[in-house]
Amino acid sequence: MIRHLHPTDSPGLLQFSQSAGRGETCTLVGALHGGPGGFPTVKYAGIALSPRAWQSCWVEARRGRIDALLRAGPRSGPQAWEVGELYLRKSKADLTLDLLEQIAIPAGGAGAHRIFVRIPVSGRAHSSANSLQMNNNVYDDARKAGFSTIFRETVYRCESAHSAIKKLGIPDHSLQLRPRIESDDLALFRMYNATTPIETRMKSGQTPQDWAAGVERLGRKASDWIFELPDGSVGAQMQRSTTRSGHTFSLNWSTEGGTELPGLIAAALAECKDVPVSTAVPEYRPALAHLLVTLGFEEKEQYKVMVKPLAQTVSETQRAFAAIS
Repeated sequence: MIRHLHPTDSPGLLQFSQSAGRGETCTLVGALHGGPGGFPTVKYAGIALSPRAWQSCWVEARRGRIDALLRAGPRSGPQAWEVGELYLRKSKADLTLDLLEQIAIPAGGAGAHRIFVRIPVSGRAHSSANSLQMNNNVYDDARKAGFSTIFRETVYRCESAHSAIKKLGIPDHSLQLRPRIESDDLALFRMYNATTPIETRMKSGQTPQDWAAGVERLGRKASDWIFELPDGSVGAQMQRSTTRSGHTFSLNWSTEGGTELPGLIAAALAECKDVPVSTAVPEYRPALAHLLVTLGFEEKEQYKVMVKPLAQTVSETQRAFAAIS
């Protein structure tokens, strides 16, 4: 039975790190920065000592020995949770199914309508037959736990942002973008409905509240931009984030905004230092994938994004009076 990570688990984390495998899942930000890696002992030692942080971490421990660690919590709102990180002791790979089933309990109790998970499936990031088999096992266990695939996505990476900009051949600031504001939400939801396959929308949530809760951001410091069409409607949304080690961006666009795709990429790379740049492309956006390849981006990893619907609790039974004939 899983329980929260506690400060008293700090010594056990060091022992766990020596026998833990690579991570089995990751968030969008994690995927763009190389995907799941080895167990970060120092990071979780700090989390164990933080009263607020350890509430998003659970462990499977027996007789004081940690066999698995899972981190999960809301994406952008309480209705949508995500399994951000999952680490297993190498000899305990069979715990995946149990962990994914158990985490649904606290998620549902916190008001979540669904819980997401992102699983690497191609094995490119850690190319070995063993890692690919492990990915397949996690995917199979996720399906048994009630998760289903929403879409596949591919992470593309270019080692030089300036090289990609040069190949575009578009002057800087060819498109005028403005910061996203709260009143854009309804237009963005409509654009999402118009450009996302119905199968994906049915599983991800079809109300504005569910959509907003499930949106993935590129980190706390990411900037969010809107491209407006001449008639004032939203033509595209762009997120971008820059760190010392690289630059990441994400794009979504309307049918009309798609004619400006090269300019949108130029805007995503504008004022970027000559660092590696990465983005993730869902399978239903082939035009972006093709354009990125022509700019020197290479496919690095593929993921399956999955979701599990959760039962919603009824707040209170309402009394009703029925007429007696």
